[in-house]
Amino acid sequence: MSNYKIHTATELWQKETCLPSIPTFSQNLDHILANGGVQLGSLTELLGLPGTGKTQLCLQLCASVQIPKVLSGLNAEALYIDTNTNFTPTRFKEILTASLLKCQKIEPSYLFNEEEALDRLHYINAFGIEKFCACMNRISVFLAEHPRVKLIVIDSITFPFKEGISVQKRTGLLFRQMADLQRIAMEGLIAVVLVNEMSTRLGLSGGAVVGSLGDAWAHRCNKRLLLSNPSELGGSRLALLLKSNNAPNFVAKFQITREGIRDS
Repeated sequence: MSNYKIHTATELWQKETCLPSIPTFSQNLDHILANGGVQLGSLTELLGLPGTGKTQLCLQLCASVQIPKVLSGLNAEALYIDTNTNFTPTRFKEILTASLLKCQKIEPSYLFNEEEALDRLHYINAFGIEKFCACMNRISVFLAEHPRVKLIVIDSITFPFKEGISVQKRTGLLFRQMADLQRIAMEGLIAVVLVNEMSTRLGLSGGAVVGSLGDAWAHRCNKRLLLSNPSELGGSRLALLLKSNNAPNFVAKFQITREGIRDS
């Protein structure tokens, strides 16, 4: 047994609970995710129909990762890999400014420069399977050159694989990339957020709307969060925690405001 170390459950629990998290600016969401938000060292999947708030939540996390250390934040940077042109610089600037102004209101000694804050988001347009794979092949090099990056967003993981690739090849590529992302998340203590889309699965009793990429994919993520926009709730959204490695399944209500993600 000299070739490996045996840990106790207490050691593992202490290590897990000590990992920092990126808050969503919604206490309801942070509560169901556990540990106060999206935890470093983990893979979190966001899935839902168009218009449910997946990209808005990603933009909020990219702003939240910059919360200063004086407020128990990470004061870190983010990498946004955009595969279907969902990213809007104007909207991100709006959320970022509102989030950091809120931090400044809580802690008046904290001062921020808007241009420097915008520079802390690194954006890659990876439209198409070739550009996406090239991006993924160089992600470790990029992280070595930018050690302050503590959040990686891929919006969406589904889009590059929609056309022009066989199911067999798609499966192989996806699982190799997932293995790389899991290694990067754990070794670098980085939060990885993956946006997934919905598709229709046909069965004997009819069709059902489920997350794309299949059941095997779902098991690779530490957490799965299903977002919805029920008409009866007005402007509020629902987030259902479908899967978690450290929290029970639960539902939270939140809203998307001009300032970003907030409690409903």
